[in-house]
Amino acid sequence: MTRWNSIATGWVLTVVLWSCGSGSASGQMLGAVSEEPVELGPVVVTATKTEVPLKQVAASATVITKEQIEARQVTQVSDLLRDVPGLSVRQQSSRGSVVSIFPRGGNSNFNLVLIDGVKVNDAGGAYDFGDLSTDNIERIEIVRGPHSALYGSDAMGSVIQIFTKRGTGAPRVEASFAGGNLKTFEEKVHLGGGVGQLDYSLGLGRNDTNGHLPINDHFGETTLSGRMGFALEKALDLSLTVRYTDSHLDIPTETGGDRFGVLDPNQSSHQQRLVVSGKASHSLTPWWQQTLQLGWYRRNFAFDDPFNPVVDFSAFHSKDEERRLSVDYFWNLTAPTVLDVSSLFTAGFAFEREEFDQRAAATETDFPFASANEASRHNKAGYLQGQFDWKKVLFLTAGFRVDGNSTFGTEVTPRVSAAWIVPYLGTKLRSGYGEGIKEPSFIENFGDGSQFVIGNPDLRPERIRSWEVGLDQPLFQGLVDFSVTYFHNHFEDLIAFIFSPTPGCPASFCNVQKAKAEGVELAATIRPGYGLIIGGAYTFLDTTVLDDGGIGSVALQKGQSLLRRPRHAGTLSIDHVWHRLHTSLTATFVGDRPDIFTDPATFETRRVTAQGYTTVDLAGSYLLFKDTRHLQELTLFGKIQNLFDHDYQQVFGFSTPGITWLFGLKGTL
Repeated sequence: MTRWNSIATGWVLTVVLWSCGSGSASGQMLGAVSEEPVELGPVVVTATKTEVPLKQVAASATVITKEQIEARQVTQVSDLLRDVPGLSVRQQSSRGSVVSIFPRGGNSNFNLVLIDGVKVNDAGGAYDFGDLSTDNIERIEIVRGPHSALYGSDAMGSVIQIFTKRGTGAPRVEASFAGGNLKTFEEKVHLGGGVGQLDYSLGLGRNDTNGHLPINDHFGETTLSGRMGFALEKALDLSLTVRYTDSHLDIPTETGGDRFGVLDPNQSSHQQRLVVSGKASHSLTPWWQQTLQLGWYRRNFAFDDPFNPVVDFSAFHSKDEERRLSVDYFWNLTAPTVLDVSSLFTAGFAFEREEFDQRAAATETDFPFASANEASRHNKAGYLQGQFDWKKVLFLTAGFRVDGNSTFGTEVTPRVSAAWIVPYLGTKLRSGYGEGIKEPSFIENFGDGSQFVIGNPDLRPERIRSWEVGLDQPLFQGLVDFSVTYFHNHFEDLIAFIFSPTPGCPASFCNVQKAKAEGVELAATIRPGYGLIIGGAYTFLDTTVLDDGGIGSVALQKGQSLLRRPRHAGTLSIDHVWHRLHTSLTATFVGDRPDIFTDPATFETRRVTAQGYTTVDLAGSYLLFKDTRHLQELTLFGKIQNLFDHDYQQVFGFSTPGITWLFGLKGTL
């Protein structure tokens, strides 16, 4: 505690001396800014924990707006993330099944996922996007590259933050109902508005669908989310958000998938997620703002596989619960402008406690077993970041974070990035370097309570060192935007499962593997007018295993590419508004990629090549009535996914649905 008290005392002394010497100058600077308001355009919060115009952000960032979400008519957040360059999205089978996202060649547990500022990853970084719906979502921010300098563990490949809708104006009620093939039904209700300094938003959604497989392929999900806020301009901002998800998934497929294995008629899972975020921001002076964020996350997951003599060797049942309490307190300090350089410093302290409870049992077999495990760990961190702006053309951000973890000890992660907007041309040249860490999972640290999987409390966090350079170019007075980014990632201390523990690694898990990934991201948007917007993205990716740890794994072999990362991938979207009709067409291309296949008869595992594919989705809406006696709006909407009924596999051995369609009505009171 002495170390943290010393750090806190140093920050307080710095602020006191600063306020005595330069408080009036800072106030005059802010006053000058308020007299000449500037249109900021799209704003990004996730990159720096402060509101920064997107055109001034040095990191690789993408913002998915409420308008884009509505235009696409998609129900899963993962379908929106497919359009983001650098992210490779893989859904195992039917809707609701496991969705993994590989950021810039990294593992699928290298994404930090935040909902209103609160981490919702499982301990160790994993997050299944399969039951994350778009209900009551205002916008999504994606920042690519390692950002552990601000967020600590899990922010190795990207930070994906989801923001709940904020109510404004008179009370407004939206309700929709839609139905489609595969016995698909979607019902949604949303209430939002604001009274004086108070705003509120409440959403309830229910989704049900059968998959494309003939038996045991149903998915049902309910999402309840809400936000309440209170704000006094330039003084106080309070908010409380809650999101609860309850989903049930029937799982007919085994390890080899439906293409090569027998379907299971009884296997299923049930998952509940609860995330609560309380946030308070207070401006102590015009140049000193403090923010306190409290978070609570709980995930309950139950897996049930009754014995079926055709498919199973035994009955298997498990229940897992993870809980996380988080506290994040930070200051934003605005310094006086010196030599045309404006500065903003962020200094903060974060605390996190994670708890884990697991129970599993195999029965109806000659070799029954049961396992149980409970564990907890905590993390304390301090971080400091500086943002510097010279004449709105040169931007520099630099910072670091020190994490003190009860399992892996002390780690320091830095990050620095810079951007220069070339005068007259408007070209933004940017570059950045960062390091990131990902803590081990509970199973990796503490095992599963059985004699077969032994945890390793001495594991180090997995690490990344990454750098990137890029260019953003607006053309023809904003009619065209183009960007290109080159990135290089070096992964080390990757954790591997060891089948036969050795004296050097007496547990089931060790830090023994290394890999690298490099590539190019391209993105362009064209706005020719007449209600037409054309967008496109392309990612070239090259990955290589540098060290397989000598464990003889088929999945990870030295000199080979990493699994399920395509070398070529891209999207093309055409969005058009014509009077009351709004249409959106999206084409997605994914190239060949390596995968693994386990033969269900012999249990032999081998590397295979999953063939590339192209899919086309079409969505549209038509405003039937507006400002009638009883309704503000009545809209007919619909979508068709996999328009050309293409037969393809996102994961080798697992088929995906053919053409699916959904049509409905949405009314606004």
